[in-house]
Amino acid sequence: MTKVSIQDMRFKFGKVKRALDRGEEMILTFRNRPLARLSPVAPPHPVLARDPALEFADGAQDLPPLDNAGIDAAVYG
Repeated sequence: MTKVSIQDMRFKFGKVKRALDRGEEMILTFRNRPLARLSPVAPPHPVLARDPALEFADGAQDLPPLDNAGIDAAVYG
């Protein structure tokens, strides 16, 4: 079983979350002493290679910066 420190939870939470998503159980430690057991609540599910919400940005256009008048024109016509 993998050990994870409080510091890892604080600064590397993404790595810990990915391990839990894969179904791994971990022991949370504080000053090298066991504190708690971390285990996933749900069975492991496939991790998406790319978040579908990020695909929205793929269609973005590079536009020059707008001033207030340009924003008003774009929004209100």
